[in-house]
Amino acid sequence: MTIGADPHTLTGAYAVDALDDDERRMVEEHLARCPSCVQEVRELTAAAARLGLAAAAPPRRAMKDEVLRRITTVRQEAPPSRPQPRGAAAWHRVRRAPRWALA
Repeated sequence: MTIGADPHTLTGAYAVDALDDDERRMVEEHLARCPSCVQEVRELTAAAARLGLAAAAPPRRAMKDEVLRRITTVRQEAPPSRPQPRGAAAWHRVRRAPRWALA
């Protein structure tokens, strides 16, 4: 059992049946007097069931071929022509900007 566990934090584990017997008993006692946790457990259980039904599908071969073909026609962006200041130089530039803007 998780020592000092707040039953509010165990609703997710309860919904997917991931608690030991003592924790499960503690959460069930809490659910008898906390309608918001009952609703949360109901929603989490439904979400877990939907996730359990989800299935990944591989992309169609034609789509993969099209993506790989297009990659060869996309040019990489050129690096900036002037390196960006770093460290103290960048901080000095940022600090000076407001004074310059006011002038």
